[in-house]
Amino acid sequence: MVFVWGGCSGTSAGGADSAPDASAQELDVAPIADAASESSAADVADARDRAEPDSGAGFDSNAGDQEADAGPGTPHTYLYKAVGGISMGACSMNLHVHNPGIFDHVMPLGGYINYQYIQDLFHSMMFAGFCDMQTILAHVDELNDPDVPELQCGPVAPRHPWEFAIDFNHWHYDDSGGEWDRDSMWDVSEGIFTAFGNLLYHNPEHPLLPPGVPVSWLAPGDGAEKCKNVVHVGPPHNYSLEYNPEGEYDLITFCDGEEPVPGGKGNPDYKLLMGVFDPTYEHTRPVPMLLAVDYNGNGRRDYHEPIVMNPMERFEDVGGDGCGNDLEDGQGGCTGSGAGEDPNGDDYDNVESVFGTEGNAAWDQGEPFADNGLDGVAGTGDFGEEDGDFSMAPALKKLLDESAVRWLDTAPIEEVASADFLFDGGIRDGLHSLVGTWPLAIRLEKRVPDTRIYKGYTEQAESLYPASADVLLLVMYDQVDWSPEGLGKNLLVRYGKEDATQEEIDAGDGKHIGTDNDMLNRVAAMIFTSLMRWPGLDSTKCQDHAGELVLSSFYSEALQGRGAYAISLPPCYSAPGWEDETYPLIMFLPGHGMSPPETIAAGVAFNILMQGGILPKFVLAVPEGQCCRVNLETGERYCACATSKEDGNYWACVDPQCKLAHDQCGVVNVVKSSVVQECNRGHFFANQTSNAFGDVEAAKKMRYEDMVVEFVEYLEKTYRLREPLTVEAP
Repeated sequence: MVFVWGGCSGTSAGGADSAPDASAQELDVAPIADAASESSAADVADARDRAEPDSGAGFDSNAGDQEADAGPGTPHTYLYKAVGGISMGACSMNLHVHNPGIFDHVMPLGGYINYQYIQDLFHSMMFAGFCDMQTILAHVDELNDPDVPELQCGPVAPRHPWEFAIDFNHWHYDDSGGEWDRDSMWDVSEGIFTAFGNLLYHNPEHPLLPPGVPVSWLAPGDGAEKCKNVVHVGPPHNYSLEYNPEGEYDLITFCDGEEPVPGGKGNPDYKLLMGVFDPTYEHTRPVPMLLAVDYNGNGRRDYHEPIVMNPMERFEDVGGDGCGNDLEDGQGGCTGSGAGEDPNGDDYDNVESVFGTEGNAAWDQGEPFADNGLDGVAGTGDFGEEDGDFSMAPALKKLLDESAVRWLDTAPIEEVASADFLFDGGIRDGLHSLVGTWPLAIRLEKRVPDTRIYKGYTEQAESLYPASADVLLLVMYDQVDWSPEGLGKNLLVRYGKEDATQEEIDAGDGKHIGTDNDMLNRVAAMIFTSLMRWPGLDSTKCQDHAGELVLSSFYSEALQGRGAYAISLPPCYSAPGWEDETYPLIMFLPGHGMSPPETIAAGVAFNILMQGGILPKFVLAVPEGQCCRVNLETGERYCACATSKEDGNYWACVDPQCKLAHDQCGVVNVVKSSVVQECNRGHFFANQTSNAFGDVEAAKKMRYEDMVVEFVEYLEKTYRLREPLTVEAP
């Protein structure tokens, strides 16, 4: 693999915060492979032939290669653009919801795209699992002892299929696609709050902090020192209906973070302990967005002291009919005796009844609520109290109002049906992606009935490709009908085998990224379902001109600086005689902490297939998914950086104020230790509410969602992309 950044080639450094080597300015291109020879294409064909499906021995279609035939019917416009990504890259869904009309195909795979579920996950499981106040106070002298039987009120049992039992002191560790330990989950959680604001409190003074906490708590510095000087929050900001109704106890900031496991990975309980809070360990990671109750007044959060959360007014989750099952009459009213399990048929089930309103963890019109404000306590005068409306933290309300759930429920049908969707999720995903994704697919199915659900990508009877063995779809482009008629207009793939062996599970079966084959199949399905649904693509062989992989940058008004990107150009893109050929665009958004070079690496295999004439040619582009870096002393900010080839202690950053073409911009060498990322690794492709250090004004230059929209416009002007095509539907 050869990478190019401004004329100097090098290999990807890998890792969560890596970037390609760079030190020069000149933009060049490099071949993806020296040659994808006839033998390479033959190898692919051999591998394809060895895969024998249980049924439908082959699909002979060149739908992506044919010119569109205009016929009678409603006109359809092909935009020749698709967007997708895995994990954080699944935010492609939010990008589309907020900017409809850019993409034909939207493919959010295994990520946080259902924010109604995410807020419930935070509120009911991840930051919960504590005993009630009375029980805790009865054992106030034992709050830091995890073995007190009377205080064992967690973990919270799974409420839906594919959930793990977790609570604040027991997070689920996984090593699929990274080390999803306690620190990593804090990275993700804090990143979500920086992107969207604090979803659990309302503080009119600051969008990230709980009320009563000064901005200095966000300032960078010695975490251990900050943890010794926690912030005490008293009235009027310390009330909580559940844990401090009289306001008699201080709420405090606290510290958490990763702790070493004795014996490391050699410890047989390593995976069980990596997510567990150890009360004997001196934690040094400040947690900026939460508060705990200091019942024993010792100035630290002890093991059994709960997290206080005030995201919304308290309500009875009995459904829109206004009463629980015990009073339902079977006709939508509340005059009955509740005979039967669910007389009015309004119970929520995350799989079978996603439109149910009773027990859905969301307030619905008609449900009784106490108009006592976010803290749930009457007479404190907090936000929302006695205003006559059901109130929630403004950041949470904004997120839910703009969420994929709300869009699928309320957007015009023409808008919802204008794109095809591919969702997926693993049945053992420790991040609970499938739990949130499933209700979205069912909501989509209600609006657009041709939405199909598959069990896995291959090997199972109800798989997308039901072969008798674990097959690489990478070589199956012309053996599967990827069209809407073949697989459905919209797809949800629930990967992972229910009867997987422990060895298969250890290899990743059903987990966040999946097995090696799962990972490749997920990317292949994303690419292939896009290509076969576009008419008029070119699949001619191009043996003498390999594809090109370019690392570059562009000036983004949304960032007020340079945005880095990687792009894979197809074979023959720069060859003589091909100057007039144009190509569809597939944009792949990186996962949390991944760099464009790491993400674009998948393009190598597809370029070989294109070179051999097996696959239609397309452009694959990856924008930067990591946060910009800033010098907190000088305010200098750099958004397009790579490790210097000459000295690994430096970032080689494209001049942030250069508005010229990449090859005309200078490179600035920046000492790595002098800059920090302005948000926590990944920005979730969202316009941020603040930087990680509490500077709300900085958010004006942290419009990462707008940056991606600009990136599409930049690609249209810079590379030979296909123009939209309108045809009459047959």
